[in-house]
Amino acid sequence: MTPTLLVALVVVAHEGRYLLVEETDGRFYLPAGKVEPGEDIVSGAARETAEEAGVAVDLLGILGIEHDILHDGTRRVARLRFALVGRVAGDPRPKREADHHSRGARWVAKADVAALPLRHPEVLAWIERCERAEALLPCAAYRPLGLPGSRLR
Repeated sequence: MTPTLLVALVVVAHEGRYLLVEETDGRFYLPAGKVEPGEDIVSGAARETAEEAGVAVDLLGILGIEHDILHDGTRRVARLRFALVGRVAGDPRPKREADHHSRGARWVAKADVAALPLRHPEVLAWIERCERAEALLPCAAYRPLGLPGSRLR
């Protein structure tokens, strides 16, 4: 059996700008990270956004789902990555102090994103998909089976 890694990333727009996280190495990316054992995708995405960016979000829907196989030299790992769209659910001020999750976060106009040192250029691609309002699967369409409180039918 191939182990599976669940990852969530979140595109959050507010007043014409996008929430970007400055990672510990100084590069920028969307709020993202691994979903913890026993945690569902939606909760993991909200937690990662709060931890990395210091902003609470409500998740509006799933923008995309990707699947690939990673190789670390000794084993294969399946990666399922969910891209979600969120909106600010409180104070929009991002965190400014560094910790083990990130150096901080900031709101950035789309026109200024490409000038930042990005971890990957896909940041702009996800923002553009969000702006085009591509098919957004409601979060309610996702059902975490097998987690505490869920049951098979």
